[in-house]
Amino acid sequence: KFYVGPKQFDELQALGPDYVRGIDFGMFAWLVVPLLSTLKWIYNFTGNYGWSIILLTIVINLVMFPLRHKSSVQMRLMQTVQPQMKAIQDRYAHLKMTDPGRQKMQEEVSALYREKGVNPAMGCLPVLLTLPVLWAFYSLLSQSIELRGAPFAGWIGDLSARDPYYVLPTLMGITMFWQQKLTPTSADPAQQRVMMIMPVMFTVMMIASASGVVLYWFVSQVWAIGQQYLTNWI
Repeated sequence: KFYVGPKQFDELQALGPDYVRGIDFGMFAWLVVPLLSTLKWIYNFTGNYGWSIILLTIVINLVMFPLRHKSSVQMRLMQTVQPQMKAIQDRYAHLKMTDPGRQKMQEEVSALYREKGVNPAMGCLPVLLTLPVLWAFYSLLSQSIELRGAPFAGWIGDLSARDPYYVLPTLMGITMFWQQKLTPTSADPAQQRVMMIMPVMFTVMMIASASGVVLYWFVSQVWAIGQQYLTNWI
């Protein structure tokens, strides 16, 4: 039994599960497949894959809204306990890293976190959950024939190709820098300056990426900025 034709997911799936393997979605196939199905379902209403990506991005961020809100609250709490944590660290600064006395410092820091209701892991969790979606979108747009040659608006004539005028990557870099400036952080000034390099690195990476991927990341950053303003206001 053979199949000759475009690698359209629905057609291959109708033939059998083995035929779907003809599309290599990589390690995030478990996430790409539902994303593609949802994207195509939204497309039935919008008739434009660009707007479908925007609407899907909004849905994804709505789902992550409570988690991001908790993360921002935790980061603000981290800022408030930073002077007390620094005082604890200064008391044990004379000890070597291998000194058993360092264990006492960790116990004091943990006690401070418990007292103030701080959970440091909550600050990283939203990023860890967002990046797989970004990589899944990258696989989706690079492998799915459904989006080949799909126009969005204006100069974006193909969502699977890079932005010919680099407008979207530039806007994405600006919003990423803006979002980082808004986000509370407990890092020292040197670490904050290093983090400011991230928007530049992402902009360079996104220049050659599919416009659909950049569109997803840009809309996500705009959403994150709005949510951060809302969290700060609350």
